[in-house]
Amino acid sequence: MQLNLPILEQLQGRRSILIAGMGGGFDIFCGLPIFLQLREQGFNVHLANFSFSDLEAATNLEYLGDTVYGVSSLPHDPEFVPKHSPIDATQVALFQRHSPFIYFPELYLAEWFRQTYGELLTVWSFLRSGVQPLLASYRRLVQHLAIDAIILVDGGVDALVQGDEAEIGTLVEDSISLAAVNQLHEVPTKIVACIGLGAERDMHYPHIFQNIARLAEAEVLLGTCSLIKQMPVYQAYAAAVHWAQSRIYQDPSVINSSIISAVEGYFGDYHLTSKTAGSKLDINPLMSVYWFFDLAGLAERHLMLEPLLETEHLREVVQWVHTLRANLPVRSRIR
Repeated sequence: MQLNLPILEQLQGRRSILIAGMGGGFDIFCGLPIFLQLREQGFNVHLANFSFSDLEAATNLEYLGDTVYGVSSLPHDPEFVPKHSPIDATQVALFQRHSPFIYFPELYLAEWFRQTYGELLTVWSFLRSGVQPLLASYRRLVQHLAIDAIILVDGGVDALVQGDEAEIGTLVEDSISLAAVNQLHEVPTKIVACIGLGAERDMHYPHIFQNIARLAEAEVLLGTCSLIKQMPVYQAYAAAVHWAQSRIYQDPSVINSSIISAVEGYFGDYHLTSKTAGSKLDINPLMSVYWFFDLAGLAERHLMLEPLLETEHLREVVQWVHTLRANLPVRSRIR
């Protein structure tokens, strides 16, 4: 059973497609079902992520330039000691022989891929930065891989926040990615995919639904599709998430755990991992749905992007978001 992607028409004739996690962390895992489905259908696809990992401290990475690193699985344990590690050298030596990384979802995905498919996979990873360095990095990778289509993947729906909602979640990294990729005028096809609707806190979801309705009216919404248990691409994705989350010291992903819980048929206050123990979850079937949008149309409606375009550092973006948010008229809550 296939994942019925509604964006195949937009991708027809594209030679090299980049699927990139736009919010960082485990967002790249949310793109894995799309990656596997497109690969099965004969497309040339690549993976990238706006990374939270300490890439500058790792060895055995491919340095492409600017702030781009290629993360690949290696037959032997690479050397990696994170900066500011809270554990001492004895503990480092102990766990390096088995699982040498504290937080490195890109490497875990590459390692799982090698063990599962017997192939070396490079997950291209961008250092966290402001818009200008990320834009330069994307341009370098687009040239290196001859990319002519980009699908930005958001675990959750921060990408749909415009800035005037009652609550705006954690939109900083998503906004940086959206602003950078929107400037890639040399790439003809640019799409945003969101999955995990309802899995985030600090979001007023009636405003998100209102945004989606307006995007549908403006023909920015490109369609939806759902992950279900019978799909091989879902089974592979779930296996990859479970494997990565079983690594020593790896913090589980709430978004991906919620998506898996929803696909498996759980509902309400169900906890796949102990990370969320003590909190209340609202697992629901909407978490298993991919929502696809035209990237340019989404960026056009974002009320904060323009001032972010010249930023160099993440802290500048954070400051701009706080400043802009304080001066935007906030929509009244919808009950």
